[in-house]
Amino acid sequence: MSPRGSGARGRARKLARRIIGVLPAPRDEALVALLRSAWSLLTGRPVPTAGRGAAVRDVPGRWLRVVDPAGVGSGELERQVADPTEAAAVAAGWLLVDAHERLSRLGARQVFQHELDAWHAYADDTIALLNHHAKPGSMTVPESRVNRLRYRRTMDFAQPGDRVFDVGFGRGYLAAQLIKERGIAAYHGIDVVQGYLKSAHGLFAANGLSETPIELEIGDLFDLTPEKVAGTGANLMICCEVLEHVDDAERALRTLADALPEGADLLFSVPLHGRLESTWGHLSVFDVARLKEMLDGAGLYAHHVEPLSNAWTLVVASASPELSQRVRNASGRPPTRVSAPLVKARTFVVIGAQDMKPVGSGGQATLRADDKDSDKINCRFTSGGGVAFPVEGLEAVRVLLDVVDPAPFVRFDVTAHAGDQVVGTWSWSPKKGALKAGVQRFSMRPGEKGLSFTGGPHHDVGSADRVEVTVTTVPGATAELGLKAAYLP
Repeated sequence: MSPRGSGARGRARKLARRIIGVLPAPRDEALVALLRSAWSLLTGRPVPTAGRGAAVRDVPGRWLRVVDPAGVGSGELERQVADPTEAAAVAAGWLLVDAHERLSRLGARQVFQHELDAWHAYADDTIALLNHHAKPGSMTVPESRVNRLRYRRTMDFAQPGDRVFDVGFGRGYLAAQLIKERGIAAYHGIDVVQGYLKSAHGLFAANGLSETPIELEIGDLFDLTPEKVAGTGANLMICCEVLEHVDDAERALRTLADALPEGADLLFSVPLHGRLESTWGHLSVFDVARLKEMLDGAGLYAHHVEPLSNAWTLVVASASPELSQRVRNASGRPPTRVSAPLVKARTFVVIGAQDMKPVGSGGQATLRADDKDSDKINCRFTSGGGVAFPVEGLEAVRVLLDVVDPAPFVRFDVTAHAGDQVVGTWSWSPKKGALKAGVQRFSMRPGEKGLSFTGGPHHDVGSADRVEVTVTTVPGATAELGLKAAYLP
């Protein structure tokens, strides 16, 4: 970096320090956050948070994906299967896929990891590892953990005696598993990559499958005809990880649907929106809205939908709206309970009025216990002030405000402290009409944005020993409210 650039950055630091130094006490956290964000924009460094080594918080797209805020649904009626139970399961599947797509890859992993671990355990316990062939490590990708689960779930929808037509046989891993582990009667696969023929046949030979009813040929999805597929006697078509590689995925799915034999099912998968986008061979992306439109355009009904391994969307569809026996008979992971407690404590601790103490914040607070409610404190603030109460760790906090007159109140701050350290913050500057006379109730969790209070920097709130609720009023004004508080330790 040039000395000139270094000097400019130094001057920017000095200016930022001067601005922060003249802020009134308590400092306006919103303005501080704005300055931090501006500094991050100038330097390219992440926004710092409280506590050494604390994780970066509130970075758009880190946990929640940045999506089109103006996006709206078409308002059209859903194309649904006839059986209401199957239709409800499909709707739930679409919603789960949508949830994965609105979360980032890391966010979805945090939310769904306990369930995903159970699915991986199921795949690890039930799928056979095939014998390696050719070069060492040639099966590293197909036998990766995420791919084992993808193959396992595809196999779950294949039944003994099925005749499978697979579009995109790749290196033959799925064909080998279907013949060896699921007992299908026949397999016919096409692919556009010439080199896959040798690789697949090598895999079959290494696993004693050379004499099994497997037929492979070089062929293009767009050249498929009903006669071609019907000639193989197929009752299950598979097209996994292909549609993202073609330049017209809508036409590709219509081609598959047109070639689907009567009574047969189509199983296909595509990357979840926001996943696998670093793969240069992928030409487009798929979200729930697009997949539904593609199915409608192809005249297909979805009988099963699921997010798979936080990487793919798997769909089982057919031309008939009637109940799918294939989906009904499909196997899956054992019903092992994987739900984990989200909190250490499940009962709120109510703060008694006797435990609430006044704190100074550039103003003065006068507290008086309520005559009718032993848990309520009546507060009178002159030019601001606040109330503090003890806690023993903090999962969540809630407060009840009984406002006499909302006019004098400018801002509310709730801060969690561990000794001299601030370990959690929430703030609210009510817009006109948002704060009303009478009772209003609020709940807060670390880092979360509510309808009113917005979480700020937080770190190790489990160590909190007290919470302070402070108010900022119109200069010189006196404001009154009743306060009740409770928390989850």
